[in-house]
Amino acid sequence: MSVLNSGIPLRLLFGVVFSVLLIAGFYFGFDSTESYPDRNFVVGEPVPEGIVAVHDFSVPFSREELEEMAAEAEASVPVYLTRNAGIGQNSAEQIEALISLATDNAELARYFGQRVSSLYSTGIIDMDALRMVYTGDRVVVDNGSAESISELFTLAEAREGIRLDLERRGVLQEKIPVILDMIVPDLELDMESRNAAVLQSVADLPETKREFYTGEEILPPGGLFTQEISRYWSAMVLSPVENQGLVKHNIARTAMATLLILLGFVFVWRQQSSFSVPDLFLLFTIWGLTMGLTIILFRSGVAELSVFSFTMLGASLTSVFFDSRLRNRTVNNAWFLAAVFAALFALVSPRPMAAFFMAFVPSCMVSSAIKDLDERATTVAMLLGIVSSIVVYSLLATAGSQGSMPFNSVVWIALISFPVAITGTVKVISHPFELLFRVATARTYERLGNDNHPLRVLLSNEAHGTYKHSILVGELAASAAKELGADENLARLGGVFHDIGKLVNPEMFIENIINPDENNPHSLMPPAESARIIINHVSNGVELAKKYHLPGDIRDIIEQHHGDTTTRFFLDKARRETPPGVELDESIFHYKGPKPQSVEAALVMLADSVSSGVRGLGNTATDQQKVEIVSRIIREKTDECQFDQCRLTVSMRTRAAHVFMDVISQNNYERVKNFPHGI
Repeated sequence: MSVLNSGIPLRLLFGVVFSVLLIAGFYFGFDSTESYPDRNFVVGEPVPEGIVAVHDFSVPFSREELEEMAAEAEASVPVYLTRNAGIGQNSAEQIEALISLATDNAELARYFGQRVSSLYSTGIIDMDALRMVYTGDRVVVDNGSAESISELFTLAEAREGIRLDLERRGVLQEKIPVILDMIVPDLELDMESRNAAVLQSVADLPETKREFYTGEEILPPGGLFTQEISRYWSAMVLSPVENQGLVKHNIARTAMATLLILLGFVFVWRQQSSFSVPDLFLLFTIWGLTMGLTIILFRSGVAELSVFSFTMLGASLTSVFFDSRLRNRTVNNAWFLAAVFAALFALVSPRPMAAFFMAFVPSCMVSSAIKDLDERATTVAMLLGIVSSIVVYSLLATAGSQGSMPFNSVVWIALISFPVAITGTVKVISHPFELLFRVATARTYERLGNDNHPLRVLLSNEAHGTYKHSILVGELAASAAKELGADENLARLGGVFHDIGKLVNPEMFIENIINPDENNPHSLMPPAESARIIINHVSNGVELAKKYHLPGDIRDIIEQHHGDTTTRFFLDKARRETPPGVELDESIFHYKGPKPQSVEAALVMLADSVSSGVRGLGNTATDQQKVEIVSRIIREKTDECQFDQCRLTVSMRTRAAHVFMDVISQNNYERVKNFPHGI
């Protein structure tokens, strides 16, 4: 447990290790030794074998390109302004004094003094003068951050607004021009700062148009030798190191493979806020298996199979284990990784375009349909795989795509058998993968979400107060997870099952006690013993989760939902009862941890405390009181460093707090006096 959940650095380390292993598998599995031939090329003609850089070289910019880039760099620099604070203050005071004298109305004079001050607090600029030297729309005031000119007041806008207000409030017409003349710009052009910024922007321009490295692809196989490619070619052959010799294609392909694999893991890392080491193990296994099977297929020597791969298998398993739980993603992991590995396999295929589209399109179709993994989803996925494979292959053959091959018996068998075999394989190996990697599919979550699940029925019957509390915690956590783009189903189920350990001694928990003021068993119990019972509900919950075969990620939430916090209520009580001079062992009042390792576990922790804290306020509490206790709980958990090992950022906590308030406002609470949200 501690090894698999030791924080982001360990996940990063495993991600790098797995990426290196995939790259090594690619390099040694696909033994591509074809080299780039040395020859002359004609502009406008295709180059069947493509062009690869034989050494490192740079392509310089032309003079016209340099001039155009310098002009664009200058245009991109905002105008710099400095604020003369004295102008605003003087103008406001003069206008206030003049209106007071003219109207003998001190309140009206103060109003206009404040109105003018507010204009100057934003800033007033002479747009006509500005447009003589700058035509853009970005400004920097007093060396701050760049902002839009539209956020400032022009002199004309400021005067017109004040004029209309003066007329509406009955100020003498002959005084209005005098008042308006007192409004002058307080923002002045700082050309020295802008000129310095322009010079720096131009100095930062790249010196070369493009750099090529040894083995990098300049022109893909079959590409046209254009004027631009000719320019690259000339830069390479005129380089002082042109006699270094030719470099094999597999160097470039390995470099591209490295980029693609790392890009895939970076994407998944960014997409899933609760990405863990078991997730990495699972993802590596899925795509390692995909690569291994594709290497076997590649080495079979059957020409017709050179455009086929097992990308569909990897995409389908990724969809089942990852994307099925994150339905609000605009771009899902399965599609992106399918594109990455389709491009990867296309690099080594003699028919790259056909290989890419035959891997990518059917994989997207199948992975989108198979998410729920029930009978209907599997059948639909299989049919979509067959139809999309046939359609894509037909289009490639009809269009005369490079490397396309006519239909024959081998092709037909592959087009039909691949989707059938892969969808069947996904259905068969999904459950063993669940057990091996301690993750769950959407189908498993659906089963656990059923009110008739034995553990939920037991909790409802034996500890109904805990059950109601857990349902609300699940609702709070799920709503926050949805807002943050985390796993909504996992957060909900984590909340529902987080307190199942209270089934061992349900009568010892206040939400299950009738008339707790009179029947609270902790009233006559030593606080250390109370704390022991309360703390044990975590370990008891983990044991029950194992007994009822709950998924590992839900067991983790049960174990982590109190982190290493204290049973504050009983710790305070123990401090009060401990005689002076006697040392109190406060460690017995601490939960054993670990701290939350995922966003979902952190949200359940917060939802648990928020639900208890708000319940302690009762249904007569004001919104302000609820806001204060939600804010205090989040602040306390933050101060206790409970989120150090997960990726719940400050902004995410703020958004979660707003969601909690939205959910809380829809629920009424029967007050439980001194409900101890700290335990």
